[in-house]
Amino acid sequence: MSEKLFEQGLPHDLELQSIAREFLTAIMMEMPCMATDLGIHRFDQEMPDLSPEARQHWQDQLADWRQRLKGIDPNALDVEDYADWTMLTNQAELLWSDATDWNPMKRDPNWYNQVISESVMSLTRRQFQDPNVRAQHLAARLSKAPELLQWAKVWLDNPPPVFVEIALEQFPATVFMFEGLGSSFANIDSPRIMEIEEKSRVLIQAYADFVDFLRERWLIRASGDYRLGERRFRDRLRWQEGIDDALPTLLTRGYDELNRLRTLFFATATQLDPEGSVSDVLARLYEETPEPSQVLDQVRGILEELKTFTEEKHLLDLPPAEHPVVVETPAYLRMTTLASLSPVGPFEEEARESYYQITLPEADAKPSEIIEQMAEFNPWTLRMISAHEVYPGHAVQFSWLPLGRSTVRKVLWSGAFVEGWAHYAEELMVDSGYGQGHPWMRLAEIQEALVRVGRFIVGIRLHTGDMSLDEAKTFFRQQCVMAEPSAHREALRGTMDPFYLIYTLGKLEILRLRRQAKESWGTDFSLEIFHNRLLAHGAPTLAVLERLLFPPVEERAK
Repeated sequence: MSEKLFEQGLPHDLELQSIAREFLTAIMMEMPCMATDLGIHRFDQEMPDLSPEARQHWQDQLADWRQRLKGIDPNALDVEDYADWTMLTNQAELLWSDATDWNPMKRDPNWYNQVISESVMSLTRRQFQDPNVRAQHLAARLSKAPELLQWAKVWLDNPPPVFVEIALEQFPATVFMFEGLGSSFANIDSPRIMEIEEKSRVLIQAYADFVDFLRERWLIRASGDYRLGERRFRDRLRWQEGIDDALPTLLTRGYDELNRLRTLFFATATQLDPEGSVSDVLARLYEETPEPSQVLDQVRGILEELKTFTEEKHLLDLPPAEHPVVVETPAYLRMTTLASLSPVGPFEEEARESYYQITLPEADAKPSEIIEQMAEFNPWTLRMISAHEVYPGHAVQFSWLPLGRSTVRKVLWSGAFVEGWAHYAEELMVDSGYGQGHPWMRLAEIQEALVRVGRFIVGIRLHTGDMSLDEAKTFFRQQCVMAEPSAHREALRGTMDPFYLIYTLGKLEILRLRRQAKESWGTDFSLEIFHNRLLAHGAPTLAVLERLLFPPVEERAK
């Protein structure tokens, strides 16, 4: 392989080291926008090669790495190399499944929208490199993006109808992102701006043509099944998150947590209004809903408040970093995401900004839709969302990533650890006294937790054929106390995101590890020490993290 990106932070075992270097470099070449987001700028002018020849070459590479990884005895590795071997092995199996079985290129038209949008956003939002160079790379990506949509017409093979419907909503909503891209660059040459604007117009027309293609080719004919099925769900959960539990066992854990949260929710609601109904209490919770134009400024104030509380309570060390920049959510994420963090990459050396993205109502939304969506931005819930996304949630965890030893675990992340940590952070803050014990804060925290545990149950049941999409919407409304638009968004997300159970699963596993640490470490235990050690290992699966936190006796003796 001609490119060599990774030379430090690799495994000690020489064969594993060789595989890691090749595999991680190939992933960056295969997914250039991922490389950009990680802070690796060797491929900033590239887009994925979707030709049949490139797809076959990628599949052949995966087959080779899978075989070589299976030839390594994990029991002969030290605990750090074992962690890297596990992450590499699971990722190879997951990508092999994508390439040979459950290929998003063939199933999901919005996969192409996401790749193009993220490729563009990653070059316009962060101010790394000389702006003329970055603009040149953007022009190159823009010129290659329409080809991805041409390949989409070739590769798509009977997508699920719901995926087509979502794409027909999101493709037109994304187009405005490609207008005025030249204004994202300060002090660049006018011809470069003109080039960007021209290539943007070509891409906008390619989007319009692709929407017409979807309507004509797939809107009526699409009949694919979005469900993974039990075998695929179980296999991919093992490869993605290292979870081997039987699905009935997982569902039992989910329903136990649902029942715990519902009991606590209704008890807290009664405390707030002994005579009122739940709907009365929620109406009061939503009374202080801000105007859409006020939300971003309110969030900026909340971030300072959360950071100060985290530091004063000594919950964990906060590596030096600026607050995330608070912005509106990009169009291609708006349909399925209320709030999210776009973190700075662990390898980024110049642009250190992360972005906290908030989904505000669409300009043409009905008044009733605006009221319902803004209800989720009441002051109490907005604080819990911000604890999840920023302090001490995602932004803090990602600020720890560059400090880790393992390069493998800077590139390959466990969703259950990342999302589980952020969800755990909400409960941690309230348990630590954030909100001064006010029942409204607890109610907001529980309400957010109900959404996450709803995802846990719905994700499994949707994809194993035990629940329909309409039943999922009803479940979110009735069991998770959600309004209709939010329940609709969560159910739709479940069709595309089978493993959004990771929020609750990750939180429960972190709480289990905390109990284990308290018992094992004795007087050496404190929340600050536990959290610092937890985040010091990158973002591995929770089973790997457990072995790193509590290594076998023979490893502790080394």
